[in-house]
Amino acid sequence: MLMDWLAALEQTDLSIWVREGDLGETLLWMPVFYVLLAVHAIGMAMVVGISFVITARLWGYARSLPLAMVHRLVGFGWWGFWINAISGLLLFIGQPRRELITVAFDLKILAIAVACVMLILMSNALRETQATANADGTVSEVVSQRARVTALLSMVFWLLAIFFGRIIAYTQPNPSVFFE
Repeated sequence: MLMDWLAALEQTDLSIWVREGDLGETLLWMPVFYVLLAVHAIGMAMVVGISFVITARLWGYARSLPLAMVHRLVGFGWWGFWINAISGLLLFIGQPRRELITVAFDLKILAIAVACVMLILMSNALRETQATANADGTVSEVVSQRARVTALLSMVFWLLAIFFGRIIAYTQPNPSVFFE
């Protein structure tokens, strides 16, 4: 039943446009699929890059950068996530049956879900960070072990999502199985 619904989805104008369409003469006949992949990469760079910066700061790099300022980056990371979610959904609509029967796709989605939970936990832990003023005018920030561990786990799962996302193209069945 699900595969029948997905087969019907693949016959919609939107799905065909994502798979086979272009952006017209004004954009040099760029294929929609590859433009979406580029947008997906930009969103990924935002969310994963911000996560890397936060993780590095929590583990002691760039100590001169206040954690309150680092916490502001979380919102920018979520913008990247939503860019990825929208572009990823459109890419999925282009070939849903191929995606769902590819184990790497399923593992990628699982890794993203866990990474997002870790990002939320890390953001919450950042809010709990205590800053105290020292007598010499400097500020000491105490980072909890929980914040460090969630940041590290977030990075592990983002890297797994990138890995599985990259191998999807190499592990999917041939399109001719689905599209004549």
